[in-house]
Amino acid sequence: MKRRAFLQKSAASTLTIATLPALFGNVSVEALANSPELQAASTLAEDSDRIIVLIQLNGGNDGLNTVIPIEDPLYYDARKSIAVKKNESLKINDTIGLHPALAGLKNLYDNGQMSIVHSVTYPNPNRSHFRGTDIWMTATDEDVFKSTGWVGRYLEGIIPNDFPNSMPEHPLAVQIGTSLSLTFQSGKGAAGITFRSPEEFYNLVRDSQGGSSGNGDYPDTPAGKELAFINSIQRTAQTYSGIIKKAGDTGEKEYTAKSKVPYPETDLARRLKIVAQLIAGGLKTRFYLVSIGGFDTHIQQGGATGFHAQLLSELSGAVTAFMADIDKLGHAERVAGLTFSEFGRRVRENGSTGTDHGAAAPLFVFGKSVKGGQMFGNIPSLKPEDLDSRGDITMQFDYRQVYAAALLQWFGTNANTVKSILLDKDFAALPLFASPSSVYESIPFGNAGFYVSECSPNLTASVTSVTCAVPNTMQVRLSVCDIKGNMLMSIFHGELQAGAYRFDIDCHKMIQGNYFVRFDAKQYTDVKKLTIIR
Repeated sequence: MKRRAFLQKSAASTLTIATLPALFGNVSVEALANSPELQAASTLAEDSDRIIVLIQLNGGNDGLNTVIPIEDPLYYDARKSIAVKKNESLKINDTIGLHPALAGLKNLYDNGQMSIVHSVTYPNPNRSHFRGTDIWMTATDEDVFKSTGWVGRYLEGIIPNDFPNSMPEHPLAVQIGTSLSLTFQSGKGAAGITFRSPEEFYNLVRDSQGGSSGNGDYPDTPAGKELAFINSIQRTAQTYSGIIKKAGDTGEKEYTAKSKVPYPETDLARRLKIVAQLIAGGLKTRFYLVSIGGFDTHIQQGGATGFHAQLLSELSGAVTAFMADIDKLGHAERVAGLTFSEFGRRVRENGSTGTDHGAAAPLFVFGKSVKGGQMFGNIPSLKPEDLDSRGDITMQFDYRQVYAAALLQWFGTNANTVKSILLDKDFAALPLFASPSSVYESIPFGNAGFYVSECSPNLTASVTSVTCAVPNTMQVRLSVCDIKGNMLMSIFHGELQAGAYRFDIDCHKMIQGNYFVRFDAKQYTDVKKLTIIR
């Protein structure tokens, strides 16, 4: 369902939104009678035409030379050969600058179309390329191994139950590369396809004879399972070859007619141009994955110039061209992207004027509907006492907080589903994307008719909200507590009639940290986590 159709449907329905006259301090209370708008929002989420492009920086990007602490003497002391000088950087503010090769991304940031998330990793980060990549793709912890990816688990709720025998009309995920990423593996099989270009993909599969492979039985052995997997990939390729070819051809015509944005002559730019053409051609794919390699900069990394600078220049030029292309093609409102890398680099340069495997690093989130021009977290402290036992940058944000934001805010996935996708763990979603905000399926009057939502946004510096429901008239208390359970703020204490209510919570005067929102009514109590950032 398109955004316009959703608004028309909401306006045409008999929604009753009765605003209660009472104000409790700075907290407003709004009654959402029977929550029909929540049901409509769920429908919008299910029919979402939004797209996200994942850009993988293979090898472990050096975060300190990407987002630079230009006033920190410890940075210059640790990197006497490869540090980027203050006057060479692209200043974001008085203490932070971007690498000079990132001029295009700096313009996106200044225009409110890109945000920076500082020091992203996970507890006990693994410094192996292969294991680190698997962790990011599967949304797991260092000691948890999964054969399904976070995107694949999300797509399981969309693909048919008898997939791959029955398949969606369009591929739900597309990778521009040589082998399908673990990110797109679902419990029902590979939920995406991979190719270098629409023409190459079509030529690859058009002569294959799918009938000979059939849907035959395979022995329950490792070899048999491999044969079954290869057969399913072949059927997928044959099924989607025509639709990919059509979208590629149509997108090329749209590109020629409307855009004509020049792309740099780089591998990443060529891959993103294919993505733009497929989007313009009407392909209903939700996830795209492209990658750029070479970030394993152990030797002669360089500073303002050199090998790492070339990689960042390729990234910036490709993303900038892609975003301009998508804008001219008329799809900017529905396309967002994010960068990720398996780990960052060490704080100190090594003896080969490079950097070795590290831990936390920044990532970029970009798009016209991103809450851009912001930085989440602080430039990392390089004081020895603030680094980990190996002298690496420590975590400010778990990478799954970014995934949660994409699922909740961008695709409008309901919170319980997101928790399941992230393997039954709660992660406070960073407020990265514009509407739709996270939605909840129609108020589930289980638990004797009570319901309390997660705070949305769950990580905030200003205002958040919580939705609750009661089955009949009763006394209710809603309060904010510290992690020891001490009440810090009374949000509401009084009588509520049966129905659903939203409470806005003013967090401006609260210091950074973790809190809980506590709901008490009769013999029912529920607690939701709230994180304040500054």
